[in-house]
Amino acid sequence: MRIAAESAVIVASILLAFSIDAWWQERTDRKAELVLLERLRADFVEMQSGLQLVEAEHRAARNACIYLLEVTIGGVLPATAEIDRMIAVVFLTSRTFNPGTGSVASFISSDGAQLLRNQLLADKLLAWSSLVEELQEEEKNLQKGVAERWSPYLASRVSVGPYLATFDEMRGMPGKVSTPSTRAPLAVDSEFQNHVLDRFKWQQIALRDIEPVGIAIADVLALIEAELSH
Repeated sequence: MRIAAESAVIVASILLAFSIDAWWQERTDRKAELVLLERLRADFVEMQSGLQLVEAEHRAARNACIYLLEVTIGGVLPATAEIDRMIAVVFLTSRTFNPGTGSVASFISSDGAQLLRNQLLADKLLAWSSLVEELQEEEKNLQKGVAERWSPYLASRVSVGPYLATFDEMRGMPGKVSTPSTRAPLAVDSEFQNHVLDRFKWQQIALRDIEPVGIAIADVLALIEAELSH
């Protein structure tokens, strides 16, 4: 009888120890999960703001292309600051999306999916890199177009400095902006319109790829907020 009682005490002690270890491990894991969730939220909030800015500029470039394509071949573009800005965004510039400060990469490399209790959130984070890669690929095409086709073409026709200066001023970076009426007129011909059409095509593709990225960011943030509120 005594042996049985002692055995029961030993078993109970072992079970209690396991229970305490499990409780402590769960408590530790929850702390680690909360830290991870906070980092992810901060990163995705920043990415959401950055994506909105990038999308606005992509749309501005797309709209500028539409306006410039409506100018009849043989015409001359008006010498105004607004036209100069359009020329700059179409031929000389392209803003790119910054996909965070690395919390998602850290999540993937450190097997952070094991810390998250929400499997849907973990799945969306694991799919994030491939989703962003599509947008980054299109933005690389835009950057390549600026460097290899559109900017060299414009530079062969006019001085590009005034156009960039006007664009910088509208971005809140004032510089020396020459008076629009003193600038050389820019004639519209088939070559000009072909370059604008080329830019328009790549802008449409980039905007297409921005949409799912924006949806994914909103979904991830909603899931993170739900987990942090528990």
